[in-house]
Amino acid sequence: MLSYRHAFHAGNFADVLKHLVLTGTLRHATQKAAPLFYLDTHAGAGVYRLDAVEAQRTGEASAGILRLDLDALAAQCDAAGAALLADYRALLAPLLAQGRYPGSPLVAANLLRAQDHLHLCELHSTDIALLQKSMRGDRRVRVERTDGFQRASALLPPVQKRAVVLIDPSYEIKQDYRTVVRTLFAIVERMPSAQVLLWYPVVERGEVARLLAAVRHGPLRDLWQVELGLRPDAAGAGMSASGLILLNPPWTLPDALRQALPALQQALAPKDGFWRLERLRDE
Repeated sequence: MLSYRHAFHAGNFADVLKHLVLTGTLRHATQKAAPLFYLDTHAGAGVYRLDAVEAQRTGEASAGILRLDLDALAAQCDAAGAALLADYRALLAPLLAQGRYPGSPLVAANLLRAQDHLHLCELHSTDIALLQKSMRGDRRVRVERTDGFQRASALLPPVQKRAVVLIDPSYEIKQDYRTVVRTLFAIVERMPSAQVLLWYPVVERGEVARLLAAVRHGPLRDLWQVELGLRPDAAGAGMSASGLILLNPPWTLPDALRQALPALQQALAPKDGFWRLERLRDE
């Protein structure tokens, strides 16, 4: 059942969007002095080699992060978009120089401060060992072999009183489309102020439409959707796009994304690509 390995997909276009949004969220959250709690429900291995057999087999990084000149893209944007892309580039540059790409745990660890705490959940037997190794020695971090869906609401609200939560399953089990909604609602019930990033793939647009409908009809406010796509949706053609549902995002993030996304789309898929940024519910 747990066959998905992100090593095959690290650095692809979906990672670019997800980690750009995560960078913008955490950069803003850490401007306040108060400590922050970061929860990753499906953390993966932490960091990935782009020259590994898995990454070379798919070549997705070559069509994703390795295709981007982030400095040139930042130069095309106004201040907010340029700053977001520059932060993402600064985070990646040392790792890319070593042929590595960070998973969300390492993105967060590199952005968070000494007073912050990271709680990383992972179930895969191979990836949990790699995650423990990649996070070893960081006293801010707790790695737990557990179902992040089940643990999320139990860990909130944290003693830090402020939280950013990334919900990022593989969706290899179709039930995940419904489980993410229940998890999101449970988080909000426990901690309405939590900032939540819920990632989803666009493989079957109908599944995404049902996901969005369920979220729209829930007890959520300040709700946004962002997508980046390589090609129009087509049945049986694999993942054409990916997106995130954002709850309580930083007020600066939508404007920054509105500037950065057109540049990214043109660089990754100038002919058939698309991007979307929409407010689903007001505060």
